[in-house]
Amino acid sequence: MRILLATLLALAVSAAQAQQAPRARPQITGNIVEDAKANLGLPGKPAASVNPAESVFDNLHAQLQKTTKDIADKAIVDLNAAITDATNRNDAISLPCWQANLAFVQMLPVEWPTPPTEIGVALGLQIKRDLLNAVTGSQPGSIKVACAALFGDELKIFLNIGALFGLRVATGGAL
Repeated sequence: MRILLATLLALAVSAAQAQQAPRARPQITGNIVEDAKANLGLPGKPAASVNPAESVFDNLHAQLQKTTKDIADKAIVDLNAAITDATNRNDAISLPCWQANLAFVQMLPVEWPTPPTEIGVALGLQIKRDLLNAVTGSQPGSIKVACAALFGDELKIFLNIGALFGLRVATGGAL
């Protein structure tokens, strides 16, 4: 008789619970104390939604992007000033170099209208190719071609100044 009464009572309780609203899925974060408090409806601190290591790397990434953007923006201001000066003085040797450097800095991902938050393998390889071609390529807009005359001119000036002070540099007769 007791077994029958216990069974009927268990059925009545389970039928009453079935009529109630569905229960929320238990919260499991790995912290047993906080999970128990949250699942029992007791007050406690909210579960951490971000891994602390991820947070550190996210902050580092954001600071690195900000620093890179600041450096690129300052370089753009400097290069624009050099372009203006070279244009005003009709300096045909340095003007193409400053223009090529400006194009290079503006090519950097931090200067894109919508810079990528993450760079995957494919985009990373393409950016590397673009930057290498801009620096070492043989097309007229590359830094190598655009700055060749300026580098040669600056080297000649440096060697001539050194010669004034009696310094000798082995150039193989080139200068």
